Amino acid sequence: MLAALAAALILAPSAPAAPALCTADVIETTLTGAGHELDEGVNLVRCGDVTGDGATDVVFTVASGGTAGDTHFGVIQGGADGAGEVVLYKEGYGVGIARHSRRSFDVLQPYYRATDANCCPSSFRPTRYTWTGTRFKTKKLKSVKKAPARFYR
Repeated sequence: MLAALAAALILAPSAPAAPALCTADVIETTLTGAGHELDEGVNLVRCGDVTGDGATDVVFTVASGGTAGDTHFGVIQGGADGAGEVVLYKEGYGVGIARHSRRSFDVLQPYYRATDANCCPSSFRPTRYTWTGTRFKTKKLKSVKKAPARFYR
């Protein structure tokens, strides 16, 4: 019985490792190599195809280190060789991200009225980024009162 248990543990399938492109170190190195300065480093990482070519891409945010939360977001398009190219890098405030499909992802940012405290925005405004084959086009989506958790975890 003990031998069967040991064999099961040895032969048990392991979870596939995330592609190297999907690690904070590789994202930061790629951004720095493309001439982008980083504040506090990569925070959120979403791996999967968002450019419709079947290769693993990475959608990410960069932290501010302060109350602004994540202040940049972008996409590194993965290549067949595992290397990546920065195809989008933008500024934001309190940015959250979520993959939508194999050709798009959504960005969520807080909207503040003049009297809103930094803790408590009036709403959140999502924007969809859809790959056209050469770049991302944007489309504003309907505002929401509360931020869905999938954008920030």
